[in-house]
Amino acid sequence: MLRLPYGVSSFDKVVREGYYFVDRTPYIAQLEQLAEPYLFFLRPRRFGKSLFVSMLQCYYGLEYAETFAEDFGRFMIGQTPTTMANRYLVLKLDFSRINTQTSESTIAGFTRNVKQAISYFLVAYQEYFRQEERDYVLAADEASDALNHLFECTKNAQTQGRFSHKIYLLIDEYDHFANELIAFRLEEFKNSVSRNGYVRKFYESIKTATGDGIVDRIFITGVSPLTLDSLTSGFNIGAHLTLDIDFHSMLGFTEPEVADILTGVGVAESVLSDVLDDMRQWYNGYLFNGKAAP
Repeated sequence: MLRLPYGVSSFDKVVREGYYFVDRTPYIAQLEQLAEPYLFFLRPRRFGKSLFVSMLQCYYGLEYAETFAEDFGRFMIGQTPTTMANRYLVLKLDFSRINTQTSESTIAGFTRNVKQAISYFLVAYQEYFRQEERDYVLAADEASDALNHLFECTKNAQTQGRFSHKIYLLIDEYDHFANELIAFRLEEFKNSVSRNGYVRKFYESIKTATGDGIVDRIFITGVSPLTLDSLTSGFNIGAHLTLDIDFHSMLGFTEPEVADILTGVGVAESVLSDVLDDMRQWYNGYLFNGKAAP
């Protein structure tokens, strides 16, 4: 009986505890081969976005170098790793846990999430940053200021020759809180994202860091392009892969994979066709490119 990782978004947990995992690691090399290093990839809920982001973190993060064989050895990328494997300082942000009940709680939640992610980053890479630098970064009151301070310290350390590693930025559920604002407080969304608000400043800081050579690669997931479109020139450097047929099956399951899963959880061969018919009726239709197979 297959152990399905429903609700489990930690890649190393999935691998080490024997959960079922369809090998999506070939897409790592495929993403690297693109000319665009700053990527957006959108999919509906429950498509495995967070697990994929976690996989990228384990693959690129310096701190996972010693467990690379354990994490990736049985997958395709483990047999032929790219030269970028475990070469980055990975900063991972997640905007799915923000209380949007009021304007104040939304701003506070956004700031808290950013500073918490930066704090985890500084702990993971504490050998690269001095204590006074860590204190300076975390003393910032606003999310964009904390991010700017982190990029400033990273650039100084690179210039001083303390390390040459660049940052790989991962953002999961980039639009989770923003979609709630769109639904209930549209004017607040416009003020924070479309105009000169805190969300726009946050992404402008990232854009500047890419130009300064501090942030080398970006991968951002979410469910809707509305927030991305609303940022306009605040963050106009990202390539949108959502409808690209070459990445159509990077997340989710194809029909043959669904059949394998159903068999693995005990669906008898005699009724498999009927079960697949039911699933086609109720759950099929997620095609993000008209030329893609189901």
